[in-house]
Amino acid sequence: MRSMLSVCLVLALAPAAARADTLRIAGETKYKPHSLVRLRAEGVDTKAAILWRVHPSKDVQRATAPRGVLEFAAHPGTYEVELLVIRAVGDGLQVDEARATVEIEPCRPVPPTPPAPPKPEPRPPGGGKLDPAGALGRIRFGNAGCTATVVGPRRPDGRWDVLTAAHCVSGVGQRGTLTLKDGRTLGLRVVAHHKTPDVAWCVTEEEVADLPFALIAAKNPEPGTAIWHMGYGVDKPGNREDGTVVAGENGQGQLRMTLSVSSGDSGGGIFRSDTNELISVVCCTSGMGRKVSMWGCSAEVAQRTRPKATDPEEAWTPVPIPLRSWPADFDDEWQPVPIPIRVAR
Repeated sequence: MRSMLSVCLVLALAPAAARADTLRIAGETKYKPHSLVRLRAEGVDTKAAILWRVHPSKDVQRATAPRGVLEFAAHPGTYEVELLVIRAVGDGLQVDEARATVEIEPCRPVPPTPPAPPKPEPRPPGGGKLDPAGALGRIRFGNAGCTATVVGPRRPDGRWDVLTAAHCVSGVGQRGTLTLKDGRTLGLRVVAHHKTPDVAWCVTEEEVADLPFALIAAKNPEPGTAIWHMGYGVDKPGNREDGTVVAGENGQGQLRMTLSVSSGDSGGGIFRSDTNELISVVCCTSGMGRKVSMWGCSAEVAQRTRPKATDPEEAWTPVPIPLRSWPADFDDEWQPVPIPIRVAR
């Protein structure tokens, strides 16, 4: 008798086929990572008992939810959800069943943080305009006058290099002025002085961003290269003179050219006609005011002698000398330095 009762009870509690017309699991079946899964049972008798099962059950976090609702969170993956509804039927129990498959999408890999861009290397301050003709200016050291050229690019300290001839200045540390064609006047200080090639470098006292400048050629020109200059010679101040390179660099670091120059042109830049790059500086001539042989420091020597912003001479700052009044006409007369005469051979 006891065996027959056990068999009847087991049969009564055995799951019955889900009734598709009444019992079902409603809700979304696909979820984003870290989302809360929410399902609800529909077609359930209000007096029936409800049992939810989730497979696999490991690491599934169930939430407290209203009757007939299942809420849980879990790792990405596929989960089988089983709904069991137990209700009384006559003298026994009947179990109705419904199933659903839920998918939690995998987490998208976080893209690696791109490396920080390399820090740009320090560059000289910008500014200025490439204008070889405008870069030529008249310099004055005391009453002595010559021509000079503002050379770019601008220095890291914001000032500008100015190129002239060594015979136009007395030596390192001397101070003078540069007057450009646009009327601006800047203070100068000599920072490099080389007598043999006859080249001197000055630096502006002021930090000016918008000066016209010229560039020095990287290589010396070949003989036959067309050239020009536009200095402040007493013959024809500010006019353009054209000429030709005759010979390459000699033992003194100078080029020989045919060009018309005169006193006051000394130190002025000489430029290639095709690229307008500076290739020499007026040094000496075999004749005044006419196209004859003349010489000047080569471009490569000018490049090698150009001072760096950290040169020791530039770190030396002289104590200002006390000023005393003097006759007004002392500085008014700008006297061109006589250009050296050399016999052409």
